Amino acid sequence: MKKLFQLFFVIFINTSIFTFNACEDEKTAEEGDDTPTITNFGISRIDVETTGDSDQSQPELIRFVNDTRGVIVNSKQNTLDFITITPTDLSMSGESVQITDDPEAECSSVDVSVDESIIAVVATKGSCERGSLYLVDPTTLTKYGPYELGYNPDAVDISVDNKYVVVVNEFDYEDGVDGGCDSLGFPGVSVWDISAGLGAGILVKDMKITHTGSNGNLAEPEGVKIAPDGETVYMTLQESNEVGWFSILSPPDILQNRMTFTYDGHEPDGIWINSDGTIACTAGEYDGKIGIIDLTTIGTSTPTIYYANLADDLPSNWNWTDERKGIEPEEVVIVEEGGKMFFLTTLQDAGAVVVYDITDPANPVWDSGAITEMNDYTTQTDGESVGEPEGLAYKNGYVLVSNTEDPSVTLLKAV
Repeated sequence: MKKLFQLFFVIFINTSIFTFNACEDEKTAEEGDDTPTITNFGISRIDVETTGDSDQSQPELIRFVNDTRGVIVNSKQNTLDFITITPTDLSMSGESVQITDDPEAECSSVDVSVDESIIAVVATKGSCERGSLYLVDPTTLTKYGPYELGYNPDAVDISVDNKYVVVVNEFDYEDGVDGGCDSLGFPGVSVWDISAGLGAGILVKDMKITHTGSNGNLAEPEGVKIAPDGETVYMTLQESNEVGWFSILSPPDILQNRMTFTYDGHEPDGIWINSDGTIACTAGEYDGKIGIIDLTTIGTSTPTIYYANLADDLPSNWNWTDERKGIEPEEVVIVEEGGKMFFLTTLQDAGAVVVYDITDPANPVWDSGAITEMNDYTTQTDGESVGEPEGLAYKNGYVLVSNTEDPSVTLLKAV
């Protein structure tokens, strides 16, 4: 797990050869190459495709399986639905895997391993019952599991060496009170060891999160990411406005390490770690900011945190407000290309994805943005955003977005 997965790829643009370094695949550039400086990311929309009738389809999260294939988790049907991708368009392939037939369950999260050999899917049954983890071989579409998770499981991440799967269990306390199970359920983290095979998972830890944040709210985890070192797990604790972390090699029974954001209303959702494990980005669902954390300082008394305030830069013809939860960034991804570092994030209220240059983390700079939903409301008089993009994935210069309410999926690309 201490070894980064190396992969180099070449993209031809305007007859010039560019070598890209993508954080999603844990890649680094060779010394001495002639990689030019990328001046801007320049995201643009290529194609958008419906995933079906809204009564039957709701694409929650989305991932690349490889260059020509993607996958969404459909919470309406509890299926994995596959996508065919070309440089100019995308379409639903017709391939599908039924994850569960349980009418009480809802598949809500998905991840694909760095080597593209494993798909992990999370199914929740709310705050009063334990959820389930399923593993799928993307080549044979064979399904393994279920493996038991905690209460109301949310985000999932697979370690770079395919040894561990980590799932954060949100356990919404208010839902627990309403369901009469507030004394039974708890927020936490499930750690599964799958090194013996997809059908031979071993539960390593059913961790509890018991603390209350400095804002008085119970900590409830939302996003999770295993660092490139394969040892440190980072998670967002939205309600308590924190980031927590622990060693996957010796996970505690109760989460101990945590850092409070310097901005009171950040309340993060998605999280991503850069390729050398020194920077984390968090999507502030409530304050409309992206947190940029210097992870070399996270265990100190004065951690260094910068913020990109999206409201300062969004186009005036986009739908959003500067009120609490008025922009609503969801997932966030860090991309490293040509010696520069960017973050991408989906904006649920604005129906868009935006890109910032964070090569200098202390000075995030707007790069570009694009509407992702089927209806480009910016071309209409009094148009309104209705798509609610959430899922986000990057690979080799291309971006996938899932729009939960259209419902649809969108293909975009860098310049």
